[in-house]
Amino acid sequence: MHVENIATLVAVVLFAAIFVFGGKFHKFAWIRRHHRKALSFGAGVSVAYVFIHLLPELEAAREVFIRITEHRNLPFPEHRVYLSAMIGFMFFYGLDHMVVWSRKAGEKRLQKEEGGSPIFWLHIGGFALYAWLVSYLMVRNIEEETVPIALYAVAMGFHFLLLEHSLRQEHSSSFDRAGRYVLAIAPLAGWIIGITMDLPKSMVITLLGFISGAIIMNTLIMELPREKEGKFWPFLVGGILYAAILIPLG
Repeated sequence: MHVENIATLVAVVLFAAIFVFGGKFHKFAWIRRHHRKALSFGAGVSVAYVFIHLLPELEAAREVFIRITEHRNLPFPEHRVYLSAMIGFMFFYGLDHMVVWSRKAGEKRLQKEEGGSPIFWLHIGGFALYAWLVSYLMVRNIEEETVPIALYAVAMGFHFLLLEHSLRQEHSSSFDRAGRYVLAIAPLAGWIIGITMDLPKSMVITLLGFISGAIIMNTLIMELPREKEGKFWPFLVGGILYAAILIPLG
């Protein structure tokens, strides 16, 4: 097994462990005392990753897509990556809106039933696809990785920890009973497919656009401080520190 595959395997095992055991992390004494500060710090890290690395990577992917498809006469190739990003953004916005709508419609009561409700499974399934794509694209990158796997794992680890916290709050016992295990399997499955199946580069770039839009959307709806819950200074410190790490690698 290549060194790169070992590094990415360690990363996806970390992601899987976050989904299974993330609830225990929030029980640590310091985390309990400074819960919102810890979440806001993680949000700052993820936002720094989005603006310093992810958006420039999306522009590089757009240029690669135009170059490798110039002979295929595709419609609007210069917009393909950003259209995919918009679709990813809209998809997860719709997923979040669906959950809010179901809560208002009384669906919350159904989620306490054994196995969860259809809304629960649709929500978990959407994020399982999300975790799967994040792991697959970590293995099948379009170019030489400019950010070490360890730093990528830290950024996405914070992101998944906040996702786990958000889903646990939303679905409570249904998440503990089944949802966390489905989500834990997803990054491992993405890694396995990544090392065994090489999709066409144009498709990989399209998927990169989709997942980029999804990460930006989920950063907004789950990680940015809302109302009076957020803690600005930990958020700012997390963003500045991680930006300072990423910029020299740029």
